[in-house]
Amino acid sequence: MRTILYDTFETNLGEIELSIKSEYAIQNSVKDNLKVETENHKIEVLVIDLNQLELPEQMKIESSKVWRIFIEKKTEKTEKLHVICKLTNINPENTWGYDSGENLDAVEIENGKELVHIGTEDGEVMKWRAENNDWFPIRLKNEISIEKPITNYIDFGFESIIPNLEINEKLYLHFLIATRKKAEKNDNENISTWIAVDNSKKELDELNRKYGL
Repeated sequence: MRTILYDTFETNLGEIELSIKSEYAIQNSVKDNLKVETENHKIEVLVIDLNQLELPEQMKIESSKVWRIFIEKKTEKTEKLHVICKLTNINPENTWGYDSGENLDAVEIENGKELVHIGTEDGEVMKWRAENNDWFPIRLKNEISIEKPITNYIDFGFESIIPNLEINEKLYLHFLIATRKKAEKNDNENISTWIAVDNSKKELDELNRKYGL
């Protein structure tokens, strides 16, 4: 498979990379390669930050990035698509672990001084969107669940294996990243970055509409 779309986000823990891989080459690309077409799919990635989130006053994040990925099928032909979001060029001091919650899959990455969360919707949310035909095919509503997600944990991030779509079907997923410095005392009480990445498609849609992001 080859990389057809690529973007990065620099953090104090290293570079977080979004890559989309396909067995087909790019036919067209625009907008700095964040909108591409293969023989069978149209893919657009919208980038926003989380600065406009209304977090509680005591909660602050330092930097953020959101990749919103919209996929549309153009043909009936099968095409393998993988979407990967992970920390690269990993320093030996960096550690990671699962930090999920209700409707959220998340990883926490830290080195004792800096902390990063990467979050995405879990299979239960995607199943709900399939049942409501909200950028997940209703045809697949019984093929997606919290036990059968399309997005799985990998070291320091996630990999999504896109199911085979039929012509004109649409699928959406996203990855949210938030960073902050760790405090010397009572840091476990600070869940700012976790709260920041705990946002659904619906909440990001509202953020886009409210601020024209």
